[in-house]
Amino acid sequence: MDCWHRRLDCAGTEAEVVRSAADYLALWSPRELEPLTLGWRELSVRSAADIERMKRWLIDDLGVDVSAEPHTARLRDLGDYFWHAAARVGQIRAS
Repeated sequence: MDCWHRRLDCAGTEAEVVRSAADYLALWSPRELEPLTLGWRELSVRSAADIERMKRWLIDDLGVDVSAEPHTARLRDLGDYFWHAAARVGQIRAS
């Protein structure tokens, strides 16, 4: 998935980051996202605020110990991606 991180690094606008994040999220199946959706959350990325929300849900709120819950280990990849996307938005805003 390095290509997805490279896309973030090459993004020059928030809109590009948002589009990339929406495309990346679309690759994930509903079953893979179940621990995050909790059966009721709608997951979508339409703005930089959505990227920050996804990062918070994945990193802060979910708090999955992937060593204890191997069926959620891939969510670490998703969390890493949204952390990177949020950081890239911050870089773009700062420049």
